[in-house]
Amino acid sequence: MKKSKKLFGLFNIVDLIIIVLILCAAGFGIKILLGGGTINQLPTETKTYVYVVEGREVLKETADFPEVGANVYNSSTSAYLGTIKDVWMEPFTETIFNRETNRYEKVSVEGFGNIYVAIEGIGIETERDITVEGVVVKVGGELNVKGKGFAFKGYIVEVRDGE
Repeated sequence: MKKSKKLFGLFNIVDLIIIVLILCAAGFGIKILLGGGTINQLPTETKTYVYVVEGREVLKETADFPEVGANVYNSSTSAYLGTIKDVWMEPFTETIFNRETNRYEKVSVEGFGNIYVAIEGIGIETERDITVEGVVVKVGGELNVKGKGFAFKGYIVEVRDGE
């Protein structure tokens, strides 16, 4: 009779080594996937930021409603965005072809304008983002802004420290 070299009648030494290696690799993989590697520390220092949202081609009457110091919200999620620091309006222009002069010209569109709302809030800055009042603000980002008596869809055109 030949004696079996299996431990406990099921596994030999090579089998046990392979099982231990597989368990170690699986544990390491789970740790990496769940973010257990390097942990990026979030900055705890908050600062005041001001960002400007541009609403294009809105009715000129819209500029009468935003008041400095009033709260503004995201009209899609009702999330608080901050307080209005400044509001201004510029004429909305379109480029058209003038057949008499054979040139393209910018002309002002009556009754419409581009509204700019500077919003101030408390935020934090990381390596990747600036988050103000829980909303990531980046130049070019789209934002739905609403306040008492107005609402518009706009784009963030400027982000700066609100000193």
